[in-house]
Amino acid sequence: MKQILQKTTRKAASMKQTVVMLAVALAIGIALGMIGSRVLSAQQTPPTKAKGITVKTLASLDLGPEIPELQSRYLRAVVPTYEPGGNGLLHSHKDRPQILYVLQGTFTDCSPDGKCVELHEGQVKAEGKDVTHWIENRGAKPLIFLVVGISKEP
Repeated sequence: MKQILQKTTRKAASMKQTVVMLAVALAIGIALGMIGSRVLSAQQTPPTKAKGITVKTLASLDLGPEIPELQSRYLRAVVPTYEPGGNGLLHSHKDRPQILYVLQGTFTDCSPDGKCVELHEGQVKAEGKDVTHWIENRGAKPLIFLVVGISKEP
């Protein structure tokens, strides 16, 4: 009887130790999950200064003589280049729609709600009045893309 009691006591102690270890592991898992979700859902802050950008204008056409309703507007084709680590400022495409085509690199498109989407070589995006964003080059090589759009600037 004494042996059975000792075995039962040892089993109970072992079970108690297992339960405590599981509870500690669960608590650590929950804490790490909370920390991870905060890191992943952290708001992206728009940059306050543009850096690492050059823009080459390929062509510009005054649209006023072509379409009277578009006085003071230009159809432009430009090729921006963002060096690795380069970024633009937060801006809107209200009154200046455009279509872009990624020629090289990865175009990271970030919106004020903190979401960032990547476009890769060969991908296209249309940007209209509802687009407010900034652009980043998080890659290791220059980001080069073609933009054709309507602008107030020649």
